[in-house]
Amino acid sequence: MKKITFISLVLFLFTFTVQSQKIYSVENLEQASQEELDIYLEKALKNKKTGKTLTNVGLITLGADALFVTGIIVADKADMGTALLAGLTMYAALGTIAVGIPMKITGKKRVERINTIKNTASNGIKIDLKPSAQYNLASQNYQPELTLRIRF
Repeated sequence: MKKITFISLVLFLFTFTVQSQKIYSVENLEQASQEELDIYLEKALKNKKTGKTLTNVGLITLGADALFVTGIIVADKADMGTALLAGLTMYAALGTIAVGIPMKITGKKRVERINTIKNTASNGIKIDLKPSAQYNLASQNYQPELTLRIRF
């Protein structure tokens, strides 16, 4: 039963990994619009930032745990409860580091890939058409409008 559960969990996670890789493939990014590329870039930057945060939290927790264990050894007050707490904290820190580093690397690669596609897609001329709103004092409300921006 444990083997079946483990295999189904691995296949379940593999499915999401494959779908995620399809979104950030070069072929899909080349066909995406500028707005979609901006959304993908935001998600990739968020993934990179989350990975960096998790790695830093794990390293700080691991360092604090090392100081805690050193203090216990020096004070000669080691018992089962403090050893269990130190061990659990160490495993939690190693887990966050193990999750954070791949997230940061994946996010960084996705950001580079998206920026490469964005820079080569327009060949120096960028045209943006964005919705915006302007406040009208006479009618006391926002009126929708479109902003056309052309950059060389």
